[in-house]
Amino acid sequence: MTEKNDILKDLFSRMPEEELPGSFRANVMQQILAEAERIHKRNERWGWIAVISASLLMVGLAVGAFFYMDLPKISVSLPRLSSLPFYVYIGILTFILLGADYKFRQIFKKKQVSHKEE
Repeated sequence: MTEKNDILKDLFSRMPEEELPGSFRANVMQQILAEAERIHKRNERWGWIAVISASLLMVGLAVGAFFYMDLPKISVSLPRLSSLPFYVYIGILTFILLGADYKFRQIFKKKQVSHKEE
């Protein structure tokens, strides 16, 4: 065993020392990041496949349960057109409030960023 170690030491001592290229670390980090991104995408795809499969299974089971239980048909009635102005008013009010909320959040985030920079 010691003979092998001596032979290896001799061989390694004969090898010339070479410097690594300056971009070695950057290249290795790029490869590591690319591999991490590839694994992340693969896991994300499998997650989507699992969610879609589970959703389709649940919908299929629900449809099967409705047919098995012989539920009566459900009828949906549309609201009267006389109440349409009220629904339009509520819809417009909702969009105005959502827009105001969006603007206030933008202002708040800008203030938070400016306070952190100071």
